[in-house]
Amino acid sequence: MSRSARWDHVLTQLSATRQLSVSQVAAELGVSESTVRRDFVEMERAQLARRTHGGIIAVDVAYSLAAGPRKADETAAARERVATCAAALVEPGQIIGVNGGRSTSSTARRILARPDLDARDGRPGLTIVCAALNIATEAVLRPNVRTVVLGGVAEPYSFELTGPLATATMRDLWLDTMFVGTVGLDVRAGLTCNSEAEAGVTRTMIGHSRRVVGLASVDKVGHRALAGICPVALLTDLVLAGPVPADLREHLAENSVRLHEV
Repeated sequence: MSRSARWDHVLTQLSATRQLSVSQVAAELGVSESTVRRDFVEMERAQLARRTHGGIIAVDVAYSLAAGPRKADETAAARERVATCAAALVEPGQIIGVNGGRSTSSTARRILARPDLDARDGRPGLTIVCAALNIATEAVLRPNVRTVVLGGVAEPYSFELTGPLATATMRDLWLDTMFVGTVGLDVRAGLTCNSEAEAGVTRTMIGHSRRVVGLASVDKVGHRALAGICPVALLTDLVLAGPVPADLREHLAENSVRLHEV
């Protein structure tokens, strides 16, 4: 089992039980207790949980997009590769934006855990504009991060904030980099999601950003969801896990979109 899959399991369980032991997790996952202890140390370092004698306890963060147990995510490893690459694109002091979704949640978590984003001279190490409540809940715990939350109506499945209030708030804000998660990625349809309301807010965020980074795994390539977010050509970068189809690679090159293969 990959580390990302182990973390996903642990954090999902913590959201329900609030406390886990090393022996319990080792037995559930079929891994050694030393592996679990290393995971717990890294989770505490990333401020996702707090270690205790023989175990780990929850801190007040939103651990995943699902509050309860869910089936293992087969794309978790690919998503974490995307998140690791995307997080490295951020520079200290920048203003970044994120829409909702598992890829952006993982990416935000990786960014927030970076040790070099320290506040200096009274300025935050990072400003993050969140269109999703779960990401904002994690970000606000970091004293070196300034967290900006859009208003609006929260969607129950993605935790995204939508509607005229969210769009109106975003019209007065400007971003250095916008990270865009997507349900589908198609050469003709572009980046798509399941909600026009979510797509509308994300489009506004994209229009107010210097750099637009798409996040996807290969299973999303060729898929079209209901609502269009933006054309592929509108991206400045695409972080993609898995083999890149020839037509997509050609389309990215024609439109000067930087491809990051992970």
